Amino acid sequence: MHRRRLGVVVALDAEAQALHAGALRHDVVVEVSAQLLLVVSGMGPGRAMAAARRLLAAGVDGLVSWGTAGALQPERKPGDLLLPEVVFGARQTWSVDLPWRALLAQSLSFPAYAGGLLSVATPCGSVAAKSAYLLDFPLAQGVDMESGAIAAVASAAGKPFVVIRSVVDPAGQSLPDAATGGVDAYGGLQALKLMRGLLRHPAACVDLMRLGAQMQKALKTLRAVAPGLQAGRVA
Repeated sequence: MHRRRLGVVVALDAEAQALHAGALRHDVVVEVSAQLLLVVSGMGPGRAMAAARRLLAAGVDGLVSWGTAGALQPERKPGDLLLPEVVFGARQTWSVDLPWRALLAQSLSFPAYAGGLLSVATPCGSVAAKSAYLLDFPLAQGVDMESGAIAAVASAAGKPFVVIRSVVDPAGQSLPDAATGGVDAYGGLQALKLMRGLLRHPAACVDLMRLGAQMQKALKTLRAVAPGLQAGRVA
């Protein structure tokens, strides 16, 4: 093992705060420590790709996709940690750095689930969409929107990468429209849009409260993983 400088791409402010207690800025490189740099990219593959390229330009030795995911396998539950071995895209598959992944898994006192992670271009918020994706990608434990772009940038540059994702919504749960329409790209609440959504669908308030509790479970898991990543060690 030796010390490397790592670059973390994270979509949401809340996910970033599980790793970094300092001030956050969007779309710029933030130094968490001498060995760890971070970019809060916002949601989606285009933003994640730009963030990954910024980190490579800053001189990092490897990339990390950090954050939350939706579950595709029915047995996965909120707070479960996904450390996939492969990332599935629509037309390509990427392998993570397996020794690095193993080192992270060994640093934990709780299980981390292997297999694959599906990375898509648009939010996957319905049970029907999750079921369809699972039919096409039966080895995928979960789904996100950023890991494929990060994997593509890392692979093109010849750099190692890993994916660290904690489950928020289980496979059998659809996301309320207010959850996706009431936040900005970084997960910040857009109060007027959220209120309009709740006025149209008042019952969604209960769903949002449940989703918020699930998000807290996912963030708790990420906080537990953070020390192993902050050590800045790669096999």
